[in-house]
Amino acid sequence: MDYRRQAAINSIGSIVLMFGQWLISVLIVRMSGYEDAGIFSLAMTVSNVFSFFANYGLRNYQISDVNGRYSQSQYLLARMMTAFVSVVACGGYLAVAGGYSAAERWAILLYLLYSNVNVISDTLLGALQLHDRLYINGYSNTIRGTVCFLAFVGTYLLVQNLLVSMGVMALATLLLTIFYDWRSFCRVETMERWKAVDFRASLRLLKVCFALMLSNIFPVITTALPRRSIQKLAGTEQLGYFSSIFTPTVLITTLVPAIIIALVPKMAKAWNEKKRQELLSLVGQTYGFTIGFVVLAELAALVAGRFVMKLVFGPEILQYYGLLYWAILATGINALTSCGNGLLIAVGSNQAVAAGAVGALAVTAALSDVLVRRQGIQGAAYVLTAAYLLQVVVQAVVFVRKIVRNGR
Repeated sequence: MDYRRQAAINSIGSIVLMFGQWLISVLIVRMSGYEDAGIFSLAMTVSNVFSFFANYGLRNYQISDVNGRYSQSQYLLARMMTAFVSVVACGGYLAVAGGYSAAERWAILLYLLYSNVNVISDTLLGALQLHDRLYINGYSNTIRGTVCFLAFVGTYLLVQNLLVSMGVMALATLLLTIFYDWRSFCRVETMERWKAVDFRASLRLLKVCFALMLSNIFPVITTALPRRSIQKLAGTEQLGYFSSIFTPTVLITTLVPAIIIALVPKMAKAWNEKKRQELLSLVGQTYGFTIGFVVLAELAALVAGRFVMKLVFGPEILQYYGLLYWAILATGINALTSCGNGLLIAVGSNQAVAAGAVGALAVTAALSDVLVRRQGIQGAAYVLTAAYLLQVVVQAVVFVRKIVRNGR
């Protein structure tokens, strides 16, 4: 199957998976109110810090490993190790951290379970992509997004309990991983290769990808810090409003990485074969699509945003409607950082990926409490915009220097 068609199927699957989680956030507001919506949003945000450690930045490295330096069993073992450590770390954090209710702690753990199962699934799907089966990623995510949405909403309507609903959703994604993703993986990776597990090789792989792990975790902390500031300084209800306004923009940060995943192997191949013009063409297409999509999103917000937000979240949300424009801008710049990360990984600049993420985190850590205290949830959007913009600038400088040196 042509890679463009496979990329399209993969993008559709990513959107369905994201849309299912977004729709859950919306329906919680309608079914229960902003309190449960705030807890669900907090669970997603905090658990993502730990699930992104489980992710460890391995997927882009895995699909850029076109020469097969590591086996797929080594990638899978590495992901299992990071998933286990992330659960232990999250449990330790919740045991000592203040400011969380019992319901919030359990919600964080349950969402982490859901996310970590998806991390294991992502490793299996990465192996399938290397066998030219990226389209199965799309099929799997389409099924996962639909089934998990139905599992959560159906359970919530029956028992009116957020924690039970999240537990059923985690079980649903686990069953899909076992009965669809694993079976698809075994069709292309023989059991003989799977049995050749090398623990030391997996540790070396984790060492190689350490900088990518940092570049995965730091952006999640960057996103989490302003939300934590809102919860601490303004309350859970204000966090619910902030999260509701930002939720539609997740489409941007879902679609762009789905496209980048399809292009990273081509970028890596072009770089390794010194096909500079082909690489620059891919870069132009990626950034051009992202910027164009963000512009269209801003125009859509201008034309129909007020009507749609009122329809989806109710009239109370309109007092914060102006925040939507900043949410789209901040998320759009964040999507550009995803473009830069994929590009820098393809050209072998893992350390630079981490450096940009560190800069963004530093800005957020320094300004979150200050701006939220002064300007409320609007200040949180300003912080994120500045942090992501700094990261884009760092990425651009590194890539230009890399291209200039390579061309000499």
